[in-house]
Formats: sequence, structure tokens, C-alpha cells
Amino acid sequence: MPDPIIQLYKLNKNYSMAESIVAALQNVSLDINHGEWLAIVGASGSGKSTLLHLIGLLDTPSSGRYLLNGN
Repeated sequence: MPDPIIQLYKLNKNYSMAESIVAALQNVSLDINHGEWLAIVGASGSGKSTLLHLIGLLDTPSSGRYLLNGN
């Protein structure tokens, strides 16, 4: 089996809101393989859009590792 196209390892995204920090994502790990379909579902405010922004390289994670085709 070929290597995954997208690999996320313990991805975190935090936002500063006034005097507090909001954790939008905590320790998300995921492999997406070529030709694979997936659905991202969850309640409002659970981090779906944040995850899609990170996967689409529209935003950067606060910590963790993102690999696209192994890089």
C-alpha cells in the first residue's frame, strides 16, 4: 500500500480570545490515502472548519506535524 497523501500527527490549534486561550483542536491524528473518501462530522463548534482549514493549508497548526506526500 502506498504512503498516505496527508498525514496529521497530534495536531493542535489554539486561538487567543480576550484573556483566554481556546483549544479548537487537540491531538488530532489522521491519515488520508489516495482515492479515499471521508466525512468530517460533529456538533457546532467542534473544530470541523478548523480541521479543514489546516488540511487545506489555509491555516497553520499551533503544534503537531502535517505531512503532504511525505513532506
